[in-house]
Amino acid sequence: MYEEQEQRIASFRKNRTATTYLFAILKLVIAYGLITYIDFGLFIVIGYIFYALESASAIQFINSQETNLQLNVLNQRLSEIESRVEQ
Repeated sequence: MYEEQEQRIASFRKNRTATTYLFAILKLVIAYGLITYIDFGLFIVIGYIFYALESASAIQFINSQETNLQLNVLNQRLSEIESRVEQ
């Protein structure tokens, strides 16, 4: 069971790497075009960078809170099982 999950995660990482490079190149080309051909293009690019950083940190925070919640639920269930076994 765990091997299957590890293989899926490895597949996700491999696909993620390829799409990350593709989107990074696309974003660089668009940023270059904005900076070169639009007077305030640099401000648009800087604004997008701030937006992307804030969005990523918000998603990371939400994921960590969900993980903590799931761990707390598992810990509570383990405590309940232990108390039943002791009785």
